[in-house]
Amino acid sequence: MDNKTQEAINAGQPMTIIRLAKDGSVISEKHYNMENISLSDFQMKQLARTLLSACEKFYSNPENVKKYEAWKAVRDAAEMSE
Repeated sequence: MDNKTQEAINAGQPMTIIRLAKDGSVISEKHYNMENISLSDFQMKQLARTLLSACEKFYSNPENVKKYEAWKAVRDAAEMSE
């Protein structure tokens, strides 16, 4: 972790650091200062609008729906075997 990132964490800035494998799978994730997150109602609504728009666009493509369903089946099977 670089010095700038460490300083931000030490200052209390909320942050999640996620390490990804080349295939895009998550290797590890670390959360820092998440208790310091406080969104106003306006910020929550703006975030929800943005996410809703992105979800609608994603699910409007049948190919994305197929990919999601395939991913979910693999994930569900892995959870069942644990």
